Amino acid sequence: MRLHDEQGQALILALAFLIFAGLVIAATLTYAYASELSTQRLGDQRNTAYAADGATDAAVQIGRLDATLGAYGDARYHATDPTSATTPFLLTTTSNDNTTATVICTWSQDPLYPDRSVTFSTFVAGQTGPVVRAKVAYGDRSVGGTPPIPASISAWTYCTHGPSC
Repeated sequence: MRLHDEQGQALILALAFLIFAGLVIAATLTYAYASELSTQRLGDQRNTAYAADGATDAAVQIGRLDATLGAYGDARYHATDPTSATTPFLLTTTSNDNTTATVICTWSQDPLYPDRSVTFSTFVAGQTGPVVRAKVAYGDRSVGGTPPIPASISAWTYCTHGPSC
């Protein structure tokens, strides 16, 4: 046996290369899976936000055409801002990706103020609380309640981005 015999070193080098390549491939696949998962989650979040935005905007437009929407004491609407999707509903929509959004209207709290101040809370199926809450003032007195009624949006809050709702 010689001291500097090179027999078997190619096997060791081949095994080291295979282990290194396996680790690199495993790390790359883990990164690709995480990237795919975050892309999917971002798409879900985007679909939820778009469905809630669209439904809330539709509700605001309905209020421009219907002077009774959110009028003080209207039994079809809520007296306080809801924290869950409870009836009565103002509007329910379904988007192209089958995301269902439900809008609940809260009526004005001041019976003496001639303009309506309405809060729209939009809930999306699968979410526990409201996704969007919009506060809208309708200028009924400026047009005598004749549609289309001007609307001024004072707040448009995304509730899922913090504890603000």
